Amino acid sequence: MSSSSQYERDLYAEAEEATAMDHLNDDMDYEEDDDGLGPDDRMDPYEDLEDEDLEDLNEIRIIMGENKKTRRVKWQHQRVDWDYHRDMLSYTEQFENRFRMEEDHFDHLLEVLRTPLTVSFKHSLSSTSGNEPISPEVILACGLRFLGLGEDPPGLADTYGMSVSSAKRVIRMFLNAVDFNTACPDLQVVLPDPNDRAELDMLAEEWEDVSTGGNVLSGHLGALDGWLPRTEAPRDVNNQGDYWSGHYQCYGLNCQALCDPDLLFMFFCVSAPGKCNDNRAFGRCDGLKEWLAALPDEYFVGGDNAYTVTRKLLTPFTRAQLENDRRFKRVYNYFLSQLRIRIEMAFGRLTTKWRRLRTTLNFTNATNSQIIRVCIKLHNFCIRNKLKDGTYIRPRISTTSNDPDELNDVDPSIFDIDPIDEGYTRKSKWGYLPSEPQRDTAPVPYSQSVQPDTSKQMAVLAEIRSRHMQRPRANIDRNDNDN
Repeated sequence: MSSSSQYERDLYAEAEEATAMDHLNDDMDYEEDDDGLGPDDRMDPYEDLEDEDLEDLNEIRIIMGENKKTRRVKWQHQRVDWDYHRDMLSYTEQFENRFRMEEDHFDHLLEVLRTPLTVSFKHSLSSTSGNEPISPEVILACGLRFLGLGEDPPGLADTYGMSVSSAKRVIRMFLNAVDFNTACPDLQVVLPDPNDRAELDMLAEEWEDVSTGGNVLSGHLGALDGWLPRTEAPRDVNNQGDYWSGHYQCYGLNCQALCDPDLLFMFFCVSAPGKCNDNRAFGRCDGLKEWLAALPDEYFVGGDNAYTVTRKLLTPFTRAQLENDRRFKRVYNYFLSQLRIRIEMAFGRLTTKWRRLRTTLNFTNATNSQIIRVCIKLHNFCIRNKLKDGTYIRPRISTTSNDPDELNDVDPSIFDIDPIDEGYTRKSKWGYLPSEPQRDTAPVPYSQSVQPDTSKQMAVLAEIRSRHMQRPRANIDRNDNDN
């Protein structure tokens, strides 16, 4: 064959045209014309080619035929025997470990999600060359293991007898089924009705139940904080730098959350890129701000010094503010921290159970956000079902810490919280990365229209002073700087 590259390209083009014409002629149905002359003569695509060209063309056809990829018959994956698989995990007492919930709670979730997790039988037979559809039980199992154990699609495909593409598809079905569910109360993240005083009073009493300060913080409804789930550099944004946390040296998302004393999330929002501080991220949480504004004056939530103090959002006194009236301000900080720490416990429980959140999320921002939201809803689902069963024990804190602002002596492991491998700082031992390091100074207001309002904070301080309240004796004895 000639070595001319242009010549070769011309011959390849002719070969492709001829091959296409062959297929066309083979597929055509020739019928007799009305005049009975029979079909028209076939066009000969090689009529004008010389003998030498025909030889070259034949060689190219041989080469192309050898390299031509033929579509393989799909592998018939052997679906897992679900009944056997479940019985085995139940007998070996590994069911809850694998699926992060008890068997009856799994069954309840299955019935809630059965319709969106059901694969069309006809579609399955068509797309898998006759294989039976993947059952809702297996789809739910794959989704829970993807989030709970951090397993990836290839491993799930091997375990449950499906292709990797099918594993990815059923994980997407599971995420959508949970994320878009609005019918099951156990899955929802809901703030109490700001106009229902009976509901608000009941919630406030539950907070008093977990405080050793009694009703000194009467009206407290929730603990607020931020969290930074780690991600890879996002590919679907214009400015990746916005997602880079200089403190943790990683990419991430700023999530804002509010919890109740049982560690249930009442509000959750993936509100900002990881670079954004908590106060500005909170400023984007329109739903939470509207709810706070609608609350009667006697109710409020608690946060740390990353937020601007207002009548509806109490924060601790900063180190500089402790210089005056140190004794009672430290008492205030101590009792507020007893309540505020529960949002840290909630984040820790969340990431301990749903281990995918302890990995670096490597999907698009939209998918990363959906994974986080689904884990939040499953977290609430598990707690609510334990509350119904009467098997949930409300976490209680007993500490003699010499640092009332930090409660360093509390051991998270007694609350089923595993630390993370980020240096075991205070909050990393609680199993998550706070979206912003602890502040010792007041933050810049997230909006010019929101300025600090310490009236509620000072009213609580006055009540503490009037009662001559103090921290635990051991706490005071161990604190050399206490007045």
